[in-house]
Amino acid sequence: MEVALAISPVVVIFLLMTWGRRTADIAGAIGWAYTALIAWLCFHTSWQVILLASLAGIIASFPISLMVITSIFQICVMEEAGAIRRLVVFMKTLASGNRAVQIMLINVGVGTLLAALGATPVSILPPIMLSLGYSAFVAIALPAIGYDALCTYALLGVPVVVFADVVSAVSGRTFSPAEVGLYFAQFMPVITTLIALSMLWLVGG
Repeated sequence: MEVALAISPVVVIFLLMTWGRRTADIAGAIGWAYTALIAWLCFHTSWQVILLASLAGIIASFPISLMVITSIFQICVMEEAGAIRRLVVFMKTLASGNRAVQIMLINVGVGTLLAALGATPVSILPPIMLSLGYSAFVAIALPAIGYDALCTYALLGVPVVVFADVVSAVSGRTFSPAEVGLYFAQFMPVITTLIALSMLWLVGG
């Protein structure tokens, strides 16, 4: 029960952004308030600890926030300079007769390159996808999940540690992150392929 409560804020934010179609800032604020209430009511955490932990989270997330802000600034400069229009013309030449290949090249290929360079595909690619004729939802969703198809292994650090701690607590036997990582790795090729297929499903069913 405690594990379910601990992960419920992530589920709430996910549902607000997908099913509820709320913006990230509103979903984040609601998610923070929900998390604070869960910590206070269910885990009996003092408000001083909750507020200090929130402040620590803001400080810890500052590099990511800075990266997003600079990415948005970059896309605005590119828009004003006409670089977006030139980029869209070039993108239309990429597999223009095969939309599935175009989606993979832009969101997996270019998205992974942007992530590797320290930029955020979710703030740079949506205006380009919109200009290519995709809907607003698809233009945001594809960059958000596209680069993950090749970065899934890198994103497993936190889930592996949490899973190892939870399983060790429940079973009474200690599981190291290395053991859990080897277990997870068996499913990664399937998950990576399904992530790529989900992109095509979002566009064409």
